Amino acid sequence: MATFVEILRSEFPQLDAEMFDYVTGILDSSSSDLESVDDLFEAVGELLQEVSGDTKDDEDIRDICQRMYSSLRLESQRSQGQNQVLLDAPIQLSKIAENYDPGSEPMTVLLLKKEQSSTVNARKLEKAEAKLKAKQERRTERDVQKTLEPLILEEASASQATSKKENRMESSGKNKSYDVRIENFDISFGERVLLTGAELNLSAGRRYGLVGRNGLGKTTLLKMIASRSLRIPSHISILHVEQEVAGDETSAQQSVLECDTLREGLLQEERVLTARINAGKADGSESVRLSEIYSKLEEIEADKAPARASIILAGLGFNPKMQQQTT
Repeated sequence: MATFVEILRSEFPQLDAEMFDYVTGILDSSSSDLESVDDLFEAVGELLQEVSGDTKDDEDIRDICQRMYSSLRLESQRSQGQNQVLLDAPIQLSKIAENYDPGSEPMTVLLLKKEQSSTVNARKLEKAEAKLKAKQERRTERDVQKTLEPLILEEASASQATSKKENRMESSGKNKSYDVRIENFDISFGERVLLTGAELNLSAGRRYGLVGRNGLGKTTLLKMIASRSLRIPSHISILHVEQEVAGDETSAQQSVLECDTLREGLLQEERVLTARINAGKADGSESVRLSEIYSKLEEIEADKAPARASIILAGLGFNPKMQQQTT
């Protein structure tokens, strides 16, 4: 089977060197993350469609992506030593013994008693099951860790230069501006450098869009900001929203409100304490805690949260009726 590089060259001879390196770089670095043809098509399909012009339609591009995906999977199996060999026909040892000529080369015969074979197989089976169980446990631990720390990027790293003046202002608490200025920072993903000597300036009150080709590091940059791998003033809160969200019976407005975990936690605690007091199970400390909760809710202006959520949704194109519909 042709490699994905050969397929790319034969199907898109008009692809210039820079674009060719870009596409192959994406497929090389992301091959382990491509779980289906749809993933590969989403990564490079639109770009290949643009390069081909009118010579290839969407179905042609998807067919090419299918071939490249099959090639990637085969190369991955080869690199992991997982090739399987299918014999042309079954081999019967009894037939070989019947046709054996004593005058030919000697034939080595291994005889095992039935009891010995059973014992060895049982031990091997126990060891294999133990290894499999241990592997599954390690995989479960990694999955749990990944769920608890969704913003920790194992392969991504960021470095940022800071001046002594910035450090003094941060430690003294004098820098209360809501503008964001990140100077002279680098971001890498594995061995690939995505940004170097970059600078980011965000003015408070403005909205920004991040635009660029696939694989340039847009998502990695946002995750570095969200995980505070790049230094953001501590008085500025950051909310990172994943691209894919599972829908349920929760309304759109309530979904936005639930993103404010501080407010939701205080309201939940307030409901629990109120229920204990109404049931006559309070010991006196509940009233004190309720006062603290009400004070904190007033401080963060929790009563205005629904209005703020509506403004956010309206800015995203949700009319009042849509805001009350389930996600």
